[in-house]
Amino acid sequence: MLSRAFAVLAAGLLGLALVPPAQASADGEVFLVAGLRGANEVGTAGDPDGSATVALRVAGDQVSFAIRWDKLDAPKLADIHLGAKGVNGEVKLDLVDGQLPANALGVSGTATADPAVLSALAADPTGFYADLHNSAFPSGAARGQFHQVSRKVDLRGVLQGADQATFSAEATGTRSATWWLRPSSSALDYTITWQGVQAPTAGTVSDGAYSRTELFTTKTGLPANLTGISGKARPVRQLDGQRASLEAPGGAVQATVSGAPFTHPRSFSAEVLLGSQIYICANNAFGQFGVTAKLKFGIDHSFVQPVTGPPQWVAADHSSVQVSSVFGRFPNGTGNIPELVLEVSQSGAATGLLSQATQVLRLNTQRGVAPAGPCTDGDRASSPYKADYLFLG
Repeated sequence: MLSRAFAVLAAGLLGLALVPPAQASADGEVFLVAGLRGANEVGTAGDPDGSATVALRVAGDQVSFAIRWDKLDAPKLADIHLGAKGVNGEVKLDLVDGQLPANALGVSGTATADPAVLSALAADPTGFYADLHNSAFPSGAARGQFHQVSRKVDLRGVLQGADQATFSAEATGTRSATWWLRPSSSALDYTITWQGVQAPTAGTVSDGAYSRTELFTTKTGLPANLTGISGKARPVRQLDGQRASLEAPGGAVQATVSGAPFTHPRSFSAEVLLGSQIYICANNAFGQFGVTAKLKFGIDHSFVQPVTGPPQWVAADHSSVQVSSVFGRFPNGTGNIPELVLEVSQSGAATGLLSQATQVLRLNTQRGVAPAGPCTDGDRASSPYKADYLFLG
């Protein structure tokens, strides 16, 4: 039985077909994602704790992007370079150029680029990398190679991150804006997106008389190409019925905050806190038996069934996903398990942390390979590993 199972494994991860690389969608869109780490910087010391996700929608000469960072100071510069893993290369496109508010955790926006550059990026994503620079690490705080994904990515979800907002506000018209807010005892998490608004200078919530909370503020205005920002502000006691405002040249855009239930996209990165790849010996060689890992946000990672899988991720709120196909497999150096781009299907609760995930990327892998050399059939081995898992919706 094990021999047959390993024969299946030899054909692909858990017998799942490796689907061919996707071309641009019918509307000409290509979606690319990079998982950034300070340790990926080349020739300079990046932030040892910092990480980030950069997602792109490429169509023609236009790039729409969303960037979300963690344990990093807000970047002053975010750009795309030509260069394979481990190689520094020239800048091909600036996404962000300008000081961001210190409390920001993410931004979204648009950029125009040379169509030849974007064509090359779409044809060979892993030959390009995203790099974030801030005051503490001007030469590079975190870097990551791009990977193409098979399905569309809602960039607003990348901007939002993992948390479900509980309050919202929306202003419609030629100058429009949307606010997603999540209050807690320690902070007010915010995500603001807009259209037709140029270089906002501040975002606030207030009762119009006595109470005013700044979500973000900047003297010179945000970079003109931005269309969204997320971050953490000081906590507030009351939100329902307050006035959300986005201040900008040309006048403020305002809407009333509501606590009515609503949904919004979420995408996020969860690092392995403690994990091992599990192997079993059959025919005098080790093959995959399973995996056991605890991820950030309390996500458990395992196999549904030993050997045959498929891999699954289960959140504490009982939302879960299972691998349905392998879209891409990328070597990541000797001694490290490969990076993966996976399509997943829903297998748990209809709402919750993982309920919107359609794709999972395993990136920035360290160790975890099977033991080398002969073994005795039936022996098991545990190989500790680290990785970042990106859950995209």
